[in-house]
Amino acid sequence: MLDIRSLSKKFGAGNSAFHALKSIDITIEEGEFFTLLGPSGCGKTTLLRMIAGFEQPSGGQLVLDGKDIAMIPPNNRPVNTVFQSYALFPHMTVAQNVAFGLEARGATPSEVAGRVDEMLEIVQMSHLRDRKSSQMSGGQQQRVALARALAPRPRILLLDEPLSALDLKLRKQMQVELKRLQREMGLTFIFVTHDQDEALTMSDRIAVMEGGTLQQVSDPRALYDHPANRFVAEFIGDANFLAGVIADAKLGMAGQPPVPLPRNEAANGPVTVMIRPEQVVVGPLAKDAITLNGRIETLVFSGNDTQASVRLQNGETLRLRAQNNLHAETTLTEGQRLQVSLPLDALRLLPQEAADAA
Repeated sequence: MLDIRSLSKKFGAGNSAFHALKSIDITIEEGEFFTLLGPSGCGKTTLLRMIAGFEQPSGGQLVLDGKDIAMIPPNNRPVNTVFQSYALFPHMTVAQNVAFGLEARGATPSEVAGRVDEMLEIVQMSHLRDRKSSQMSGGQQQRVALARALAPRPRILLLDEPLSALDLKLRKQMQVELKRLQREMGLTFIFVTHDQDEALTMSDRIAVMEGGTLQQVSDPRALYDHPANRFVAEFIGDANFLAGVIADAKLGMAGQPPVPLPRNEAANGPVTVMIRPEQVVVGPLAKDAITLNGRIETLVFSGNDTQASVRLQNGETLRLRAQNNLHAETTLTEGQRLQVSLPLDALRLLPQEAADAA
């Protein structure tokens, strides 16, 4: 539906020029919930603003339904935006806010009335249609902003960190609501966030960005299980990074005898071994694992699980996460000496130079 081809954006000129986007290539499918994820300053909001038409590209194309829209004004694009601040009119009622864009486009009174009723029903705000937007909670204002953006039936809805101002519980509720709305309406959503949990919860696919470049584009499971580099591994969830060496399809770590790898995925030489804390097993495994010795330095109780920091014999630190339940066989204590196992199928090997560069 939307092809982003070699898109770039440069601010300034000469030696002082800042390259906010560097030759971005993405294809977004119709009806997809697509998320741009990355830290502040990575270029994700700049890219969203270029799709909306608020910024002009320095190079490349934005092809929507086969037509390059890069130079088309914002008001002539079949795109609408939900802003972080919501940008509602405080002196207007809920219904008037939703109707505003339709009236500006010249819709008839009957069309406006029918569409407003439909949108307020979808976002479950019909009972508050006559209330001023300034008299509502953050979550209610969020719903009104969504209804107003959806009312003109855009081909693409852009969402610029719209949940960042909400408290944690309400943010979780709105994540579910946004995904429900997107599925029910069959619209294409392009969502910007720096919150990894938000991206993993809602997205069909995620583009991870850093320094104006794409690091990886994939579905949430693949990003988490198979990060392309250290930056992605660190930004998506928690991760351990340990030193290892590959030789003849065997992995050696922390002075342990080399073990055969289930997959030939790295060349001979130093590698960075990544494993998620929840994949670390307390105690030895019978086979297909590397077992290391260490001592628990700190324990943190987090409700559902306990997180432990283990100092290994070679001085490296390994974090593990053990689920808390009534039938847990092992009780962890600070200062405890223990063995931990790293299942081979849970390990991800990152080239040493890629890890260093990240």
